Amino acid sequence: MLLQTELANFWEWAGMTPDNYSENRGLGEWEAAYPNWDEIYLAVDEVIELLNKEFNHDLAQLLVYALAIDNESGTVLQRVADKLESKLRFVKKAINSDQPQARWQVAELLGNIQVEDQEKLLVNLINRDKDKYVRRRALLSLAKVNHQKAAAFAKTFLKDPDPFLRLVSKQIINQKV
Repeated sequence: MLLQTELANFWEWAGMTPDNYSENRGLGEWEAAYPNWDEIYLAVDEVIELLNKEFNHDLAQLLVYALAIDNESGTVLQRVADKLESKLRFVKKAINSDQPQARWQVAELLGNIQVEDQEKLLVNLINRDKDKYVRRRALLSLAKVNHQKAAAFAKTFLKDPDPFLRLVSKQIINQKV
């Protein structure tokens, strides 16, 4: 499988494993410096074509990893949005992954596409995700899907220790719909 090979090359270049990456990817946009993104994108397209024929959890997991490491450019996210025919199973796979960089992008995706249980999936991310950035992105997407519900959640975050979650909450509450 081409994507498996390309991801192995990325992990070797990065000097870490997917587990290391999910726990502490470090700061900055260092992934963008990887020299072989074109190969990864080609392999992503291949996996999307295969998933369009038949869902496969192992392939979907590879796509989750590609989504996670491509968190700065959003190219993989855009390809999923544009080319993946049945997004719901992949969205659920990503939401339940150990990759916060994939989960926040899927939260973003859920604010821009229509899938079954879209609102419920966002609410679950807001309520259950340990990563504050994922929760913020899910809250912003929920505001696009159901502003009234997002505003109700936002009110509960006005005293949260995370200043960015408080800021996002204030923006949602003050937003005119």
